Amino acid sequence: MRRLVIILTAISLTGCLTRRAADVLTVPRRVVETGHWEKETATRPEHFEVEAADGVVISALELPANPGVRKVGTAYLFHGFGNTKEQMLPVAKRLTAVGFRCVAWDSRGHGKSGGERASYGMREVDDALRVIKAARKRDRWSRGKDVFWGYSMGAAVALQTLPEDSRAEAAVLLAPFADLSQIMRHHAGQIYSGAMVPFLPWVRSNVRSAAGFDPRRIKPIESVRRTDARLLFIHGARDGVIPPDQSARLLAECEEGQGKRLVLPNLGHGDVMWNLPEPAYEAAVDFLVEKR
Repeated sequence: MRRLVIILTAISLTGCLTRRAADVLTVPRRVVETGHWEKETATRPEHFEVEAADGVVISALELPANPGVRKVGTAYLFHGFGNTKEQMLPVAKRLTAVGFRCVAWDSRGHGKSGGERASYGMREVDDALRVIKAARKRDRWSRGKDVFWGYSMGAAVALQTLPEDSRAEAAVLLAPFADLSQIMRHHAGQIYSGAMVPFLPWVRSNVRSAAGFDPRRIKPIESVRRTDARLLFIHGARDGVIPPDQSARLLAECEEGQGKRLVLPNLGHGDVMWNLPEPAYEAAVDFLVEKR
């Protein structure tokens, strides 16, 4: 009897742990008080909303290119897990200064958008395409190139969106991952000295039941093979969240001349977004501006 109690307790604890792991993976910390980003960047974006296929309302913003600057096109900005569209305003300010109109939005489950959970592209790709379509209708100047800028989860979503949007010519991808299952295994290997690794199938099952998608299907690396857009991967050498070998795998899938990769020493996962060195920033902006 005692042995049975121990077994049932272990199963119960394992179930709690794997459900918690699924929540950590798919439920972001929602931030809605974001007005300070507009003040800090001295920007005044226009806000608009788009309805997703399942009725979720996506909150978006648009920032025009600076007056007096030759217009280049539109940059679509994809934020990371737990972040918001307003946190992309520092990037937008850099890009509007060189002639890009910028569009950013709160991914579902984030900021002021509806939804509860992230799906790393399973639903976000269609959301992005709907925002892009709406943004193009709002554009009073329809010429120019379309480019993407994405960070972490946003970089993965941007990669998966590229094959579905033939007008996108280039993308800057900060700390992207190639395969979500590999990232899950990486993190499981760091928890309890790797004791969580055997329970990954349970975690995936909980993700499927709670969030409605299979993590094994989230493979941005497959999208690299389906786009001819130019790709610049930027990764911190000390990234412990998404290891640098992930962007190395993505680069390896690029056609000759399609991809470039910058690995920055002494930078971690968040540093490539919040503390990107000026030379790398300039290289990224130049990459988007340059013609094929």
